[in-house]
Amino acid sequence: MANVVNAERVSVQYGTRLVLDEVSLGVSAKDVVGVVGRNGSGKTTLLRILTGVDEPDSGGVVRSGSASIGYLHQADDFEADATVRDVIVAGEADHVWAADPWTRALVEHLLGAVDLDLPVASLSGGERRRTALVALMLGGHDLLVLDQPTNHLDVEAVDWLAQHLRTLQDRGTAMLVVSHDRWFLDAVCSRIWEVHDGIVDAYDGGYAARVLARAERSRQAAQLAARRKN
Repeated sequence: MANVVNAERVSVQYGTRLVLDEVSLGVSAKDVVGVVGRNGSGKTTLLRILTGVDEPDSGGVVRSGSASIGYLHQADDFEADATVRDVIVAGEADHVWAADPWTRALVEHLLGAVDLDLPVASLSGGERRRTALVALMLGGHDLLVLDQPTNHLDVEAVDWLAQHLRTLQDRGTAMLVVSHDRWFLDAVCSRIWEVHDGIVDAYDGGYAARVLARAERSRQAAQLAARRKN
């Protein structure tokens, strides 16, 4: 299966710090990849390179020409005079968008308490964040890049979102997810990328599987070092 996005020997350097060092990886349809690492490790840099927001210093990124990529940033960029209705359903009246069960479920679960005719500029930070998330998930994208999608969501909404993302995965949508919520990563991810020291280590499964696999790799490395010493 062809990758939606493919990076080949990508390097990024800020000053004297090498953030990504000849990283090669790819994302195919139905892949749901959790991106983890310490703050400042390069997670957001990787996402920005893969989505084309920034360009690498060396190496290349190839995106499928027909693929649509939606990116949930840490900060939104709504039009100054846009309403919630404008952002999520292109201004459609309630009787139009609510006729679609998929759209109705998203709006009811994530924006149920928000007046859709309010200007986005008047919303709280959490309401703006949920508005951006709903708009993204209604965009029909082939790849969703979600940077902290569970911020400002309560436990019930996080659980519902996990189920909804699994439905999108079944429909063929690929996803890259950055989150500090370990339960959420276990619930939605089929792979984990750990960004550290300029490289990206890949693990199959969710966050818990990554912890076990990383411990096993460390044990094997320690055994190898001991044999070499002996």
